[in-house]
Order: sequence, then structure tokens, then C-alpha cells
Amino acid sequence: IRSSNMMKFAAILVVLAFASPLNAYVVPRVGNGALADEFQDFVNIVPFDEIVALVHEYVQHDPEVQELVSYLQTNEFRNLVSGLEHIPEFVELLNYIQKAGLDAYLLMNQINDYLHLGRLTPSGFHAARATQGIRGLLDRVESMLNMKEIDALYRQKLNGSTVFAQFIRFLGSPTTQKVVDIMCANTVLNNFLLKLKGYGVRLQLGRDFLQNELGLHVSCVV
Repeated sequence: IRSSNMMKFAAILVVLAFASPLNAYVVPRVGNGALADEFQDFVNIVPFDEIVALVHEYVQHDPEVQELVSYLQTNEFRNLVSGLEHIPEFVELLNYIQKAGLDAYLLMNQINDYLHLGRLTPSGFHAARATQGIRGLLDRVESMLNMKEIDALYRQKLNGSTVFAQFIRFLGSPTTQKVVDIMCANTVLNNFLLKLKGYGVRLQLGRDFLQNELGLHVSCVV
């Protein structure tokens, strides 16, 4: 058991040592920083420079440590960390630490960056936790947009800005039509558009804009 715990500690140490440095080993504060201040007292008495230097030396020369570091980059370990971060109780723990004044999410994201995992947000799980799919994502994005205001600004620019009006005219030119024709003849693009359509993306809106606003002919599968 002691050996297993030491292995886990070593893994954490290696990850932290190769994650972004904690600004001269300052415990990251958030809010009132109360919990961070308490942990800072512990950090102040730990010789992190020597420890990190030692870890680097072992990573360079020790086969077992090199094997461990390699394992930390495997999908198996990434899945392990990702699975941990999706446990509701673990998120509850992170949120508690965060509210207590220690930026737990900054620390976790340093580990996630090292492992090439998605970043966590203080609201809870990975952004991927919003599981309404692509259509759900687009609906939420659209709800954040004032389309009437955007359309009004578009009309204003079209009528009042020479450079903008010229740009829109160029988008409707034979040059752009050629690009559209080439792309719409591409099988990979059409397969991708079909995939998007299956996800609920309203491709017809894009076609309507290209055809009605720019005067282009769109032969792509939509």
C-alpha cells in the first residue's frame, strides 16, 4: 500500500513539475484567498527548486521514472484523469476548494494542459458536459445574439461603407463563384455537410444568404 501511494505521489509530483510553474511556487489565490494563504505556509517550507531539479535529473537518467513519465502521456492515464474529473463528488470537492479561496481549477488545468486534456471551468465539468449536441450548442449561441441588431448593422455598413460594400460585391463575383463551384464538387465537403445536416445544422440558411444576398449559385448538398 505504501508503495502504491508513493507511486501516486510521484506521478502527481512529475505532472506538477512539468506543468506551468506556479509563479515561484505561490499557491494560486481566488476570492478571499483564505485557503491559499494557509497552504502557502506549507509551500514556503518545501524546497521546490531542489525537488524539481531532482525530478528533472531522474527524468533524464532513470529508466523507471522515464517509464512513468511516458505512461502519464498515454490514453489510459488521460482517461483515468478525465474519469476522475467527471465524478460529481470530485467536482464538488474542487468547487469547495475554489470557494474557500484556493484556485483549484487553475491547478487542475495545469495538469490537464500537460496531459492535453480539455480545460475545466469553475462551473463544474468540462465544457463537453453540455450534452445537447451541436444543435443545442448552436441554439445557445444564437440565443446570445441579437440578430435584428446584427442585420441592421449589416445594412448600415452596406449602404454607408464603401469598403464594406465593395467587399460584399466581391463575394458575389465570378471569382467567388468559381471557389464555390470547386468546393461543391468536392465529395469530402459534401459528406461533411451531410454530417452537419444530420447534427441539425440549418445549412439552408447559409445557402439562402449566398444565393439571395450574394447572387451565388450553390450546388452543394444541403
